[in-house]
Amino acid sequence: MATLALLISFACPQDDSLRLIYAPNSRVHVATPGAPSPGYFLISSIDPDSIGFIDNAGVLVHAIQTGPTTNLEPTPYGGVTYFNGNLQKYVLLDDRLNPIDTFGTHAPYKTDFHEGYQERGRRFIVIGTEDRQKDMSMEIPGGDPYAILIGAVIQEFDRYGRKTFEWKSIDHIGSNESTDDVDVRNKRIDYIHVNSVVEDVDDNFLVSCRNTDQVIKINRKTGAIMWRLGGKAAKRSDFTIIGDDVNGFSGFSHQHSVFRARNGDIMMFDNGNLRPYPFSRAVSYKLDEKKMIATKQWEFQPQQKQFAPTMGSVQELFDGNILIGWGSTPTGLVATEVDRSNTIHAEIRTDVPLIIPYRVRKATAGMTGYRRTIDSAGSYNFAWYDSTTKARVDVQQVYSPTTVVIERHPYQPHNLLFFTDVPCLIYPTRWTVRAGDPTAIDASLRLDVSRLIGNIEMQDVELFHRAIEGDEPFSAVDATVLPNSNTFVISPIRYGEYMIATKYCQEPALTRPMNRSDVASRSVDLSWTTALGADGYEIEVSTEPDFKTTQVFMRTQLADTVISGLHPNTTYYWHVRVVRHPESGPWTVTWSFETESLTSVDEDINPLSETVFLDGSILRCRGFRPESTVRVTDILGRVSAETNVNNNGVDLSEISRGILFVTVHEPNGTVTCRTIINP
Repeated sequence: MATLALLISFACPQDDSLRLIYAPNSRVHVATPGAPSPGYFLISSIDPDSIGFIDNAGVLVHAIQTGPTTNLEPTPYGGVTYFNGNLQKYVLLDDRLNPIDTFGTHAPYKTDFHEGYQERGRRFIVIGTEDRQKDMSMEIPGGDPYAILIGAVIQEFDRYGRKTFEWKSIDHIGSNESTDDVDVRNKRIDYIHVNSVVEDVDDNFLVSCRNTDQVIKINRKTGAIMWRLGGKAAKRSDFTIIGDDVNGFSGFSHQHSVFRARNGDIMMFDNGNLRPYPFSRAVSYKLDEKKMIATKQWEFQPQQKQFAPTMGSVQELFDGNILIGWGSTPTGLVATEVDRSNTIHAEIRTDVPLIIPYRVRKATAGMTGYRRTIDSAGSYNFAWYDSTTKARVDVQQVYSPTTVVIERHPYQPHNLLFFTDVPCLIYPTRWTVRAGDPTAIDASLRLDVSRLIGNIEMQDVELFHRAIEGDEPFSAVDATVLPNSNTFVISPIRYGEYMIATKYCQEPALTRPMNRSDVASRSVDLSWTTALGADGYEIEVSTEPDFKTTQVFMRTQLADTVISGLHPNTTYYWHVRVVRHPESGPWTVTWSFETESLTSVDEDINPLSETVFLDGSILRCRGFRPESTVRVTDILGRVSAETNVNNNGVDLSEISRGILFVTVHEPNGTVTCRTIINP
């Protein structure tokens, strides 16, 4: 039986260097004993070639395949940046996680993966490195007279790529400030190893120098070093550290991720390499810049002590929680989210092989979430500027102050199980509602679904709930609906995970061509009505009413498609079904149409196409994946040629003359076909 030809819109495959994929499983496990801040955990690398967005259920919601990558950072505008090892540059993604720009240090300096991000005002800060020759034999016995110092270069650019700041470490800090574990007799000497740069509250810069055990402050206007804060092993420090002595070692060592916290403290991840008994922690100091005293204010260590000889991070979240990434610790602990009282709100662990991210961050990219402190009766909207969870908590009584976190995610819940009948349509939305102390308040919850349910009546929409996010079956909620609104009211409030669904399923209906109609052309436009909640449609065409053999099977997101290359004087049968991931619905009723006898050649013969076209006697297929296959059949359905798509094309010189049908099958199920005349 001959294969039909489809005339469908075909998009060339996207560049594999970046694509967003749904990844339901990951090698991490998240425990949330408290009320973690809203957002996804951002981890690179979740695999050697990708970065991951992980929710509080431990599900890898998104993975972006990037090639070798590290240092994933959220931007102030809802996007992220990361360092691409192939490009040796940073890539900027917008709030839809599409790549929109790259940036790095200006030549001749090499971009360093340790720091690069977008700042407010759409400015960019990035670290580079420079090699500078130095005669180290003049400084130390056994020093190399032709040694290369690896210095740090800090650059800042405005949104147009114009350089607004540059600072070179070698011009300000000598190799004599390196800690004793840095061998300055080597040929190449990584004497300073800058690993973080942030703006301070006065617009000057705070810089972490790992190999000098120092945090330095740089004057933006002059580049001068305003002060040095160093631990016990530092060769030079302007501060005396008090309240932080362990076994005779005061302060920090080989630190990462230094910044000024909102309360004014200097916070960092202290790797602790040069302590007599090394351990790692997050720690903060209050600086008295007049008396030059640094007083320890806070620290966090897990109950099981950790030691990360390299990497590590600390992030102060917008609600005050602290997210700590444990770097290269070999215990499987990836990150811990705590508050200032050291209450653990979330903990991430990894299976073997271990995921060892350079940094762990948290951001609301790709979702909306808000955390509020409840300390009095009243109504609390969970929105932040134009970002809303569509949720409100009405508090009747407060027994003790607590926090409530509400998140709204634009996809169906994971692990869908039900105590009741499974709904026909599950909307791509879920909420999570958490409280620091679930017994601290008497309250009700409102969920506004107005813009989520389309034209479905509220009486056909059901609200479901389960107590544990991502676990146990859902149960229908006996919620009330506010009069003349699309708002559910749950009283009393129930914490956990919510979703909405409907038992009403609008299936597609065939519309064109009319059943049993005649088609004068060798092409036909098939169309049908749209279905509620459709992810796409599958179309099947056959010359047999029972579809024992199929001439066309395709999937589209549109409600119509054009089929060309029809045989004359033939009856065709077709039907459609809706696709709602992960399943397909039932087939519609079957309609038929009949083609008339062939009296002329259609205009779509030998079309000028960017994907399938004739080049003399060579059939070219361009823009398809290499594993795609191309099949050529004659008008009787006999296969004349079948091969993989390649740059050499298909030589038609040895194939019978006349009308031929070309069908290209891609691995994802897309079918592209053309009708040609072999002259």
